[in-house]
Amino acid sequence: MGRYSGHGGTHTKKKQYKRARSTKNRAKDVDQIFDEIQPENIDKFSKFEVDPDLPGMGQNYCIHCSKHFVTNEDLQSHFKGKPHKNRLKELKTKPYSLEESQIPVDNGVKLNRDANGVPTTTDVTGTIKKSSTTTTV
Repeated sequence: MGRYSGHGGTHTKKKQYKRARSTKNRAKDVDQIFDEIQPENIDKFSKFEVDPDLPGMGQNYCIHCSKHFVTNEDLQSHFKGKPHKNRLKELKTKPYSLEESQIPVDNGVKLNRDANGVPTTTDVTGTIKKSSTTTTV
């Protein structure tokens, strides 16, 4: 009897191999592309010199998706596709930044407990109110 297909193999349990495969061809994140398409940076990132290592000598590039294409026809068909249109929708809104994540959130009412363990609420104004909870048996 042979083994089941799809089980085992040379790299099945090697985490280092899986990590290298997942990070080798990693695309740019949305916030990096958002910075590139700003008016002050768009000239720097939209024009490429002729590079024989890139697909299409580096001349057919979609700045929104950060992809090179072999021919201009491939680039034009990419513009009509769903992945490109979804990327344009993502880039319409400003991405979440580190500064925004460090702003404290104030929801208005905070629930605290006093020394006896009774829940008390503190309003935005700072007044403390004891919550009256009645239990029925």
